Amino acid sequence: MASNELQLLENVELKIAMCNTDAQLERCVNLFLTPVLLKLASPHEQVRRKVMELLSHINKRAKLNKSIKLPFEALLQQYMDDKLSAMIKNFTIIYLEMCVDRMTIEETAKHIPSLLKGISRRPEAQRITIFHMILPALQKWNMKTEEQKKAREDVFEFNSHPDDPVIITRYFLDFILYQPSSTSSTATSEDSSVPTYAGLSPAAVNVITNKGKISWSHQKLTTAKIGVLKFVMSHIFTDDERLNIFIAGACDANHEVVSMSEDGLRRWTTTVDLEKPQSIKALYNMYLGTKSTNSDDKRAPASTPVKIRILNYLTKSIAATNMAAMMVQVVFDGIYGQGSNLKLRRSTMSFLQWVARMADAKNIALVAPVMISGLLKYIDQTGLVSGHDAESIKGYAYIGIGLICRKVPSIALNDIQILRQFFDSLETEQPAVRTYVQDALSSIIDVYTMLPEDSPVYNDVQEIILSSVQKLNSHSRYMALKYANAVYPFSSVFARYVCLLGCSSSVTKLEVKEEAMRGLHPFVQTEAGVFTSANNTIVPVSSLPTFHDLVIYLTENRPNDQYVYDSKSPVIQGYPLEVYSEILRFVRMILVLESNPTTILIDEYVESKVDNGMSDDPVVMDNFKKYLVDSWVGGDLQKRRALEVWLKFIENSLDQNLKDPILLSTGAKCLLEVVSLGPPTIASAFQDRLDFFKALIFSKKQEARDTMSRIFGIIATDPSVSQDNIQLLLTELVDVADKNSETNKNTSVLPAEKVHGALLTMGYLISRSNYRGRSLSDSVIRKCIQCLATYLEGAPGTVFNMLAAAACHSLAEIGRTQVLGTLTEKRKRDDDNDIKEKEEKTEKESTKMDVDDKTSGSAGVLSAIDLIENLARLAKTCKEPKVQEQAILALGQLSIPLTSENTVINLVTESLFASADTKQVEIFFAGGEAWSVVAFGWESQAMQKHRDIDDMVLLQNVDQSANTKKRSELFQSIIEKIARVYVVSDRAWYRKASCIWLLSILKFGKDQPLIQTNLGVLHAAFSRLIADRDDFTQEVASKGLGLVYEYGDDKIKEDMLYSLVGTFTEGRSIQAQSVTDNTVLFEEGALGTTPDGNSITTYKELCSLASELNQPDLIYKFMSLANHNAMWTSRRGAAFGFQNLMSLAEKELEPYLPRLVPKLYRYQFDPNGQVNQSMKTIWRSLVKDNQKTVEKYFDLIMDDVLAGLGNRQWRVREASCAAVTDLVQGRQLAQIEPYLERLWKMCFRALDDIKESVRRAATQTCKQLTKLTVHYCDPNVVSSSDGVKVMNIVMPFLLERGIVSDAEDVRKFSLDALLRICKTGASLLKSFVPEIIDTLLQSLSSMEPQAMNYLTFHADKYNITQEQLDSARLSGAKNSPMMEGIEHCVNQIDEDVMKELTPRIISIIKKGTGLPTKAGCARFIVTLVMNRRSAMGPFADTFLKALSGAIQSKNPVIRKAFATATGYVCQLATFDKICSLVRHLKKLYVENTDEDAHAASALTAADMTRFATDRMNAVASEIVPLIYLGEHDPDDNLKKVWAAAWENLTSGTRSLVTIHADEIIDFAQPLLSSSSWATKQTAALAIADMCKTGGRAIAQRADKLMPVMVSTLATRSWAGKEHVLEAFVQLCVSAQGYFEEQGKEPTLDDVVKILVRECKRKNRPYQRHALVTFKVFADTFSDKVNILKQSQTFLTELCEMDEDEVAEDDENDNAKPLLLMIKANAFKALIASFRPRTFIEHQDQTEVICHVLTDSLQGNIWNVQLAILDSLKLFFERVDSQHVNDALLNRVFDTCNTHGLNDLKYSAIRTATNDVLDALVASCKLSPELKSKLHGMISSSLQKEPLAVLKERLNSLNKSVDSN
Repeated sequence: MASNELQLLENVELKIAMCNTDAQLERCVNLFLTPVLLKLASPHEQVRRKVMELLSHINKRAKLNKSIKLPFEALLQQYMDDKLSAMIKNFTIIYLEMCVDRMTIEETAKHIPSLLKGISRRPEAQRITIFHMILPALQKWNMKTEEQKKAREDVFEFNSHPDDPVIITRYFLDFILYQPSSTSSTATSEDSSVPTYAGLSPAAVNVITNKGKISWSHQKLTTAKIGVLKFVMSHIFTDDERLNIFIAGACDANHEVVSMSEDGLRRWTTTVDLEKPQSIKALYNMYLGTKSTNSDDKRAPASTPVKIRILNYLTKSIAATNMAAMMVQVVFDGIYGQGSNLKLRRSTMSFLQWVARMADAKNIALVAPVMISGLLKYIDQTGLVSGHDAESIKGYAYIGIGLICRKVPSIALNDIQILRQFFDSLETEQPAVRTYVQDALSSIIDVYTMLPEDSPVYNDVQEIILSSVQKLNSHSRYMALKYANAVYPFSSVFARYVCLLGCSSSVTKLEVKEEAMRGLHPFVQTEAGVFTSANNTIVPVSSLPTFHDLVIYLTENRPNDQYVYDSKSPVIQGYPLEVYSEILRFVRMILVLESNPTTILIDEYVESKVDNGMSDDPVVMDNFKKYLVDSWVGGDLQKRRALEVWLKFIENSLDQNLKDPILLSTGAKCLLEVVSLGPPTIASAFQDRLDFFKALIFSKKQEARDTMSRIFGIIATDPSVSQDNIQLLLTELVDVADKNSETNKNTSVLPAEKVHGALLTMGYLISRSNYRGRSLSDSVIRKCIQCLATYLEGAPGTVFNMLAAAACHSLAEIGRTQVLGTLTEKRKRDDDNDIKEKEEKTEKESTKMDVDDKTSGSAGVLSAIDLIENLARLAKTCKEPKVQEQAILALGQLSIPLTSENTVINLVTESLFASADTKQVEIFFAGGEAWSVVAFGWESQAMQKHRDIDDMVLLQNVDQSANTKKRSELFQSIIEKIARVYVVSDRAWYRKASCIWLLSILKFGKDQPLIQTNLGVLHAAFSRLIADRDDFTQEVASKGLGLVYEYGDDKIKEDMLYSLVGTFTEGRSIQAQSVTDNTVLFEEGALGTTPDGNSITTYKELCSLASELNQPDLIYKFMSLANHNAMWTSRRGAAFGFQNLMSLAEKELEPYLPRLVPKLYRYQFDPNGQVNQSMKTIWRSLVKDNQKTVEKYFDLIMDDVLAGLGNRQWRVREASCAAVTDLVQGRQLAQIEPYLERLWKMCFRALDDIKESVRRAATQTCKQLTKLTVHYCDPNVVSSSDGVKVMNIVMPFLLERGIVSDAEDVRKFSLDALLRICKTGASLLKSFVPEIIDTLLQSLSSMEPQAMNYLTFHADKYNITQEQLDSARLSGAKNSPMMEGIEHCVNQIDEDVMKELTPRIISIIKKGTGLPTKAGCARFIVTLVMNRRSAMGPFADTFLKALSGAIQSKNPVIRKAFATATGYVCQLATFDKICSLVRHLKKLYVENTDEDAHAASALTAADMTRFATDRMNAVASEIVPLIYLGEHDPDDNLKKVWAAAWENLTSGTRSLVTIHADEIIDFAQPLLSSSSWATKQTAALAIADMCKTGGRAIAQRADKLMPVMVSTLATRSWAGKEHVLEAFVQLCVSAQGYFEEQGKEPTLDDVVKILVRECKRKNRPYQRHALVTFKVFADTFSDKVNILKQSQTFLTELCEMDEDEVAEDDENDNAKPLLLMIKANAFKALIASFRPRTFIEHQDQTEVICHVLTDSLQGNIWNVQLAILDSLKLFFERVDSQHVNDALLNRVFDTCNTHGLNDLKYSAIRTATNDVLDALVASCKLSPELKSKLHGMISSSLQKEPLAVLKERLNSLNKSVDSN
């Protein structure tokens, strides 16, 4: 068996040895190599040895001879056979490698799939070989996209061998990471001196370099890397497999690799799953490197740029955060790593924050302490840093610690030093870093929230907060306050204490003040540690600190001395004054709220509610009173002690020496509340301090006087104070205030503050004495009243107003407790009748106090009626509302002690009715209160605030029962008058006054029988007034209706509902309710509307709401809740208690919320201010948590507003727009997706609404909707699947219905939305890119400003050229946002997209309308070529074909744009198509007579050579003739364009003319016979120019050129023909050998004839040039052909012509100068033809020619003379001496002497004459006579010659003559 095998092998060896040629050897090797390799598997040693010998022989012959091809296919098939042994495969792959070396890379690329298939099963050495085999070929590998998607499994079989892509991508990644230049900058490994490569192991480097066998040059490496990236950017690999390769490539040193990798990251990694552990571990390993026992396998960490890229991806992965070990290594490497820089640290800090936010707390808990210690170390080590980057990184370290502590709270709780260090850093760090420290502190607030008191750090936290709030540093104080508010509930007295300390004026920063005040406004702390104090949040009383704990804590704790010192203000009990004032305010609020747990709702208005309630609300005051009594005498020692401490606090504030009015007034207010509403014993406790309080009633602060006078009145009338002392006090006060008292007689101006305090105190002392049943002297009271009365009159002014208001107030205080004098129907007069009437008074009346001063007996006696009239006059005429208000209240309260029979009460009622004319709402409310007092006396709820003494003896002694019935009858008539006269009045202020009066009467007398009997009247009145034009009147009426409904019985409620619902829903008028059986208040049909129909809008909407809920009784509840006027939160409004209805309404309406919420939500945005404010009030009343409610009812709300967008009422549409704007903000995609298309549809419909306000609202809605849509079209925000859903909804709508809409606003918004989506959509755009680009390009024209279209037709009017206008339009199109959107889409274009996009673009090129669209289309094509070459390549020919037609546009701007696009497309088009285009350009240029076509050809050629120079060089034979021809275009503008094209192509050299001369001639020659004269001229000039270049190359083509030139010259003369003639002569000069050959035409004789003919042309300019050309020809050929024979005659004629005579016949004005130049040229041509030494016959003409020259010298101008002298010189140089006789010479001497040497005007003439004589002496033998004559001429000239140079010439000539 072995012998057979050996025999076979020997036969093979013999055949190979006998191969003599390479071809024979190639055939043998291809036949036998693979079988021979199989024999390596033979079991016989000698066989295997023979195989090796044979292979060695093959190697020797074939290895070095690359021309011998090896059997690649057979070897590859053999290699892929898994059954073969490893040894066979090892040898097989060696020969495969040899095969690849002999193949082109295109051939190798075809076999890449086969080589890579199953590579994971190959040995490492074979893998390396395969790797190096495919690397160069990867860039040429190509496969259709559809095939790629299947090839992963079908071709590469990756799914069957999952390790294959792992191995391949690992090799590729190593190769991309390889940077040869990095060795110089990298460190050496720890255990060797071998340099390390970033991201690579030594083994990987060996693979890449094949153990040093391969040296990668920069170009070679770049090309290979691009090939790798291109291969990876196919559907063969998944996004996960590509990611790391692209990351490494994006950090490469070569910009091409970087650009391609960046593109790969954008387009080919969109579906990377960053939560897959394998992907994240790969990123970590790439960053950190790997460790191995084998040093060769130890991978170095990645380079810094790669690390930064990796961190960007790790920062998007939650899985990365939970790989704690590697995560920590990355963090510490980024912070402390040896190669770390600012960028890496910044990225590391961002990653750290991501980890802290997203990591699982369990996973991070173990490493968190290490991370925090590392960050703290970094903070300590960096110290003070400067620069934005360094400061921000240090700040990020703080934030990182904060976020970690938040994630793992136990760290911060176990180490309080972190918190302490952070607070300390607020003082020590730079200002820029402090902001980060604040953010860090904010992030760990939650750690300490709800901290139990038994926590080890509880006290430490408090100590840190307390210490920080007392620091002068604003950052420390702000964060301490923030912690106090966030960490502790509002009930924490410690936190409130901190906030109070934060009110110190030592820090003036606004945010500190605001945070301190936030902490002093009640809030609710949620479980998450967030506190809310929004306007719809109701704070329960349980959330408040207790009054007892608060005052005790404030007593037992004091701020430190430094804090007090820093405040720079007076100190009270250890607190700065401003802090103490805030303590009083806050503690008072807590006390009031604690005493009113259900009466006062704690919301945003709580402070004003407390103030207003304590001054006007009887319920609040009564609750407060009960609380004080219970605390003081209830037996609870703690509560009593708290009150005692509180009183001490108040007393400390009442120190006038502090001179702080705010503190004094606050303290006085607090004391009044305690004294007036507390037990009597509290007031009694201050009896020993009467002098102290007495001094305070004269305080400089009015508020303090108001309060202290009342306090003094309560304390000073205590039973323990004697009556005499009270009267003495009153006397003193009168002395102070009385203008006529002994004390004030000599004082012109009384001190206003003291008088004011005295007046108030008088009233309080008398009234409180009467309260207690203590009788005072009538005379003392009379003096007081008279004193008060004097201040009711006076000159208007500030002081008068203040004192008048005080007098009114005091008179009211006194008048409510006793009758002021004898009230009669007539006034008191000092006459007999008056005295008689007075004496006849009954005993009862006489016992009453009389105001009259009986002792005076004068005309100045004051009557009570006068007093009433004075008050009425003040109420009516005073300009100060406060005075008017006090006067009206005094009128009302003066009526309390009066009986109803007393006729003077009518004067009071008339005065109150007259107050309606004041037209002021505040006065109307005061009048309403006064009416309630007139009606109900002390029973009116308005009088509750005046009951400030516990046991009022006065009320016990008053018997109201007898007077009640009569008073009711009296007031019934008043109610009827209000209803009949004022409610129906045509005066708006009367209606408003009546409405407020009735509301006040109803509210303050709700329990009175009079009210119950008049509910019907009140309902009718309010029902009418609800239709009033005035907003506030409507609102007051609605409040009244609500109260009527609340106070009425079932029958009344039913009637009211029927009446009101009918009014709103059916339009019925409100029928009058009867007062009596025969009384009718309103006429039917009296109910009206305002002109705009909106008068009852608010309440009609409320009725609509209630009707939709099928609960009409809710109308009145809504009316009560619909508060939108600030009046209801004022002091007056507080008395009505409407704020407290909210809590009741919430429970009643809860069952209706599902139906109510959608409607109510929309109504909040109603365009009518009344409606939306009312609805907002109801919403806040019903909805506690706005966010949760909207979330719960989102679908119902959305359905309602979508329906509203199409409602027939514009108000509903506008409200729905605003509601949608608010509703969609911040919504999740799952919520918004089902409604997205409908939203766009309805919003666009509203955007085109007929009502402008609806359009404005829709504009805002569309803006918000655009923002939301763009957000959810961002792949960085949403998942790909969700993004695709949104895209599929939005894009078709925008493209198919939005941008093409007829409504301009809709188009604009659609375009804006589309552009913004393009900017963020990235990969999600891909399927819509063709349509988007098509639409945007079309929009460039359709959405161009109308001004441009107008200017297009009126350019002349504005002095604008069409070209300028078009350039402006082009500039606008380039800078258009549409183009920006298109450029964003370009990144998503690949071959698949191009297939659909190409027809659309071609259509625009061919059929697009408008300059912007076409220019934009051209620009887009350029962008495609520049950025998407691979995708654009297959379609370049198609585009080029379309562009070939587009360049012919009549518009120069469009033409230029498409020409540029054509130039770029030529970079990718095939050569055939480029050649076809060039031929097309030739046709345009030479066959078309249109100038636009010529311009198109020139511009296109110029841009083709500019942007595709290499490609044009490849087709130079086609394009060079065209450009060369174009360069000679007679149009200067076109000529410049063609010259630019030539410059682009050749860089200005003319070598291509020689190279492509044949092509140029072939192209230009036919054009000489063109019907177009311009074309013919251009061709002629081109050929002429080519001939001018001369040289051997041109001479070689004389056969072609001569006939062409001859035929061209045969034409008539034309502009530029002289160049052709010149070129013809130049050609003849260059190709002299041409004329030596037999049979060639033209001959030299022919040429002479042609030249003579041309010189005889009558075109004088041409003739001038022709003579010059003739001379050039003659200079060269005069020795070869007898030129003189054919030319002498006409040249002589020209020399002898009379130019003057000829010029007369010429029409040209400048003919003579031209004729002189012709004449000069003729002399030169004549002498150039003269060759007597060559042609014997010329000798005969010697004398003739000489005579012509000498005779002509006379009479010609100097330049012609110069030409003659130059010719004469040549004449003597050419003539022989024997042909010249003495006579001729003598003639020459005479001429030279006369017209040369003696011409002293022109030195040039004399110089030329010298030259002639020199030539003559040199060539001719002179006779002695002639010598003598010449000597004489020279001597004569020397004497005359002025120039030394010429003298020297003459001397030299003289010597020459001697030597002759």
